Amino acid sequence: MKQTTRALRALSTKQRGLAAASLLALTLFIFSRWDNDGPEYYGPAVGLEGFEDDDGGYSYGALELGATSRQPLQPNEMCSWDTAQEAITFDKAVEKDGWPTKYEHMISESRALRHVFCPVCGAHDQVIRFPNRNLREEGRCSKCSSFNRLRQIAEAALPEVQRIAGIRFNSLKDLVQSNLAIYNTQCAGVLHNILHEAPRYVCSEFISTDVSAGSIVHGVQHEDLQRTSFNDNTFDLVISGEVLSHIPSPYQAHYEVRRILKPGGSHVFTVPFSPTDLHDQVRASVEEGRLVHHIEPPIYAGDAIHKNGILLYTIFGKETVDKLCMLDFNVTTHHLHVGAHGIIGKNAWVFVATKRV
Repeated sequence: MKQTTRALRALSTKQRGLAAASLLALTLFIFSRWDNDGPEYYGPAVGLEGFEDDDGGYSYGALELGATSRQPLQPNEMCSWDTAQEAITFDKAVEKDGWPTKYEHMISESRALRHVFCPVCGAHDQVIRFPNRNLREEGRCSKCSSFNRLRQIAEAALPEVQRIAGIRFNSLKDLVQSNLAIYNTQCAGVLHNILHEAPRYVCSEFISTDVSAGSIVHGVQHEDLQRTSFNDNTFDLVISGEVLSHIPSPYQAHYEVRRILKPGGSHVFTVPFSPTDLHDQVRASVEEGRLVHHIEPPIYAGDAIHKNGILLYTIFGKETVDKLCMLDFNVTTHHLHVGAHGIIGKNAWVFVATKRV
């Protein structure tokens, strides 16, 4: 700072004036990048149509969102990666045991994890096995069939619901006794089976671009997470597991989630995430109504609704935290390693985006 001050004093009056003018011009240029709709890449996806990909699975539609009365968010100062990331259990475990930890050593030796508590269903003394050593997607609870990634979601969600409700919950199953308004972006799977009896629980699936938001098709509610049918400030908790990566405009979906969350409500989610990459890897996009593959080959994930799978649009990088902060969320990034709950491996990342009060 002192060096900067001395350098400024050394400038002539004319040079100082030119420097000030340059700084003003730069500031005006930066703010010109935002119109009333916020940053350019958060603008509504206008005139985009989803369609069936004859060569693969389903392409999640980007609906026309131009005509909306919702007030756009103004740019907010970005919170940095360091300040958004909490003191993480992964680092604590590695510091204590070294890497691999004792739990990963057990898996490498084809040994089961014993005496595991499941934060999804609350079962004690579970025996967890990873037969193919896919640490993120395996390790099923013998009672509820939750696997590692779902327990990660539960581990991150439980402190949030305790904060919101003012009540301690030991597992997600305990939420059935609560009065929390919960929205699950999937109507199948373990989390749905655990939560569906909660009195204010809602779930949905994306069925087709030809279906209106909120419609019921074969007993399942259709919603496009880029523009749902829900009222403002509806939910205390939104849960999405590996959903946002299959949406053409994932930050439009985050914008929508913020709208339907109550102030102080949280969105707990997992996505394909590369912690070594700063920027998101956009593998595909919808441009002028056409699906464009930027990185080949296209990747399709299994889906309960679409038998051929659904297209992966984005693998997220560190910038996702800054973008969410610009959408006026408080963001916490969890990197978990809780062997006693069957949560192990280097890829246990869960994000919590909380709507500011």
